[in-house]
Amino acid sequence: IFKNFRVCVMSNLPKGWELVQFDKVCDIRDGTHDSPKYIENGVPFITSKHLTDNGIDFTETNYISEENHIEFSKRSKVDNGDILFGMIGTIGKPVIVNTDFEFSIKNVALLKLSSNELLSNIYVLNLLKSNIIINQFLKLSNGGVQSFIALGMIRKLKIPLPPIEEQKKIADILSTVDKKIAFVEENINATEELKKGLMQKLLTEGIGHTEFKDSELGRIPQSWEVVKFKEITKVRQGLQIPISKRKKEKCENCYEYITIQFIKNNKEVEYIENPQKTVICTENDILMTRTGNTGIVVTNVKGVFHNNFFLIDFDRNEISKEYLVYYLNSNSIQKEILLRAGATTIPDLNHGDFYSIKFISPPLEEQKQIAEILSTVDNKLENLKEKKQSFEELKKGLMQKLLTGEVRV
Repeated sequence: IFKNFRVCVMSNLPKGWELVQFDKVCDIRDGTHDSPKYIENGVPFITSKHLTDNGIDFTETNYISEENHIEFSKRSKVDNGDILFGMIGTIGKPVIVNTDFEFSIKNVALLKLSSNELLSNIYVLNLLKSNIIINQFLKLSNGGVQSFIALGMIRKLKIPLPPIEEQKKIADILSTVDKKIAFVEENINATEELKKGLMQKLLTEGIGHTEFKDSELGRIPQSWEVVKFKEITKVRQGLQIPISKRKKEKCENCYEYITIQFIKNNKEVEYIENPQKTVICTENDILMTRTGNTGIVVTNVKGVFHNNFFLIDFDRNEISKEYLVYYLNSNSIQKEILLRAGATTIPDLNHGDFYSIKFISPPLEEQKQIAEILSTVDNKLENLKEKKQSFEELKKGLMQKLLTGEVRV
């Protein structure tokens, strides 16, 4: 029924709902247009870039004097319960203000409705995140990518307005799902911290050891060794091939072309025909980016790998693939890789630099045990992320139904 918002708001509004222009029910302002002089400490001064999905990020704010703040507040005093909406650069990201200190704003729309008996701020917050509003912005900008939204554009938005009690019920339902999402996200963060600590401990102390020795990488179990990657691995680069020679459709003896864009699902599948065996990888191989986004570890893929990757060969009777993947992804090794790749515009890790990196080598069976423990944590993380995604899909569906009145509460 409500596939198209224009149809919905023009002819299918539920009984008791109104379609109103935003500024008729809400005072909409913006922050200062001036560029103040920043000081070391003072009143926080935020712009659109400080608005995030999780609220206002004050960690990297500039500060202004109390005098500047008082002057700016004459036109744009921010109170708890107000909604902020990014206008320049970061567009949207609406947040409800809830702080125990004052701050000033620039390039941010200020929606003052905390004392408005017609609107629930949580209802409006969800409305601003919905396709109802997003589609209007796209229409007003002719479908182009926006880096700026004028205050007048926000004021002229058409919003569906249920009775205040129904707004509150809608807000309560969506807030309940938000709390579920936030709870799962807290569990994800806690599990990621657990994994980080476990990796640090297991990759340096192992499991159940009582005897240790000093090494060039610190204290390690007596039975472990420190070697260079040159002693246990061989790397080879992949294939760089012109776009004109890549095929868009699968053919006989064709392989998928593994690039960073492909891994990140940002690019359609391309195929390489009749490649040399040396540039073909299987699910059991380990790839690592050597240039650009250096240090990204990839496995469980099959195809022809790009020249930006190393394929890492190793003796599987001595080294566990899973252990090596965790080792390459550990914080200390990632820092080492980035340091050796250099801080140029395009970081690049050459063969010699990779080979010189040191590898802490436990016995094979202990490598497998360490990898199994970390894999258990990874499985938990994956389950939590799937749970979060299912709640987000639930909320998306509820927003569509509740904010259009398809389902009444």
